[in-house]
Amino acid sequence: MNAPNTIAAVIAGDNELLKINHYLDSKFGQDSIQALTVMSDLAELKNMLAEEVVHFVFEKTDGTTRDAYGTRAVDVIRRYDTGTSTQKPQRAFNGTFPYFDIEKGEWRCFRVDKFLKIDKDYVL
Repeated sequence: MNAPNTIAAVIAGDNELLKINHYLDSKFGQDSIQALTVMSDLAELKNMLAEEVVHFVFEKTDGTTRDAYGTRAVDVIRRYDTGTSTQKPQRAFNGTFPYFDIEKGEWRCFRVDKFLKIDKDYVL
């Protein structure tokens, strides 16, 4: 099985990942190695965030890197939510990926084309 077919199988039926894939294809070129690599990593990140706190890194709009500690797991969010944030996770996709930042106690997002890596050695 080649890489594009593997990615298609991973994102099938997931509207958020389908939109991310389309955005990355438009940004880096359809089925480019860079788009496929980022897409694969973001699909893995999404799965991990659903279960736990994940340490990951992305490039901010000012060019600096950001070490983020985030989740999408509801039970974890309840423990870290400061109650001061009125912001909810973004529903509309505009090239960003929302996550709950446990350090800030709020929903944040990053541009998907600026995603760098998942720290798979991080354990909370």
